[in-house]
Amino acid sequence: MALMTQTEWAKEQGFSKQYVCYLAKNGIVELKDGMIDSEQADAALITIRDPSQPQRRKSINGNERGNSDLATMFLKTRIKNEIERGKLLEAKAKAEIGELVSIDEVKTAAFNTARVVRNNLLNIPDRVSALLASLGSSEKIHQTLTEEIKIALEALSQGELE
Repeated sequence: MALMTQTEWAKEQGFSKQYVCYLAKNGIVELKDGMIDSEQADAALITIRDPSQPQRRKSINGNERGNSDLATMFLKTRIKNEIERGKLLEAKAKAEIGELVSIDEVKTAAFNTARVVRNNLLNIPDRVSALLASLGSSEKIHQTLTEEIKIALEALSQGELE
């Protein structure tokens, strides 16, 4: 029979002193001259404990039993959120100074460039059909078509599309 104060037993079990007072007031834990018989109190706790519920007591070192994994998960989630927030702020700063461009602007510019290239290539037959009709040799026709296609593609590579 080990007698101890309510505060000592509360600390040992990971309870608050208020909870120990609640247990004593409801007759679950018996007091003897203001002291608690730890063996009787431990046995009483076992009998009233709902086995379907996890224990939520603090351990001796102050960490929550069973909640340390949850605390670690919350911490990891918060760190991940802070990293993502930092990446977003960095991207916004780069966009403001002009290092990053909106995806819509890129798509529009690419579409316009491709449309001009397509139009230039489709205009080749209209420009050279009369010339090709006057040429008698297939080699000269091939050479003329190749030159026209090169001109259209060089305009693309030099940014001279209109």
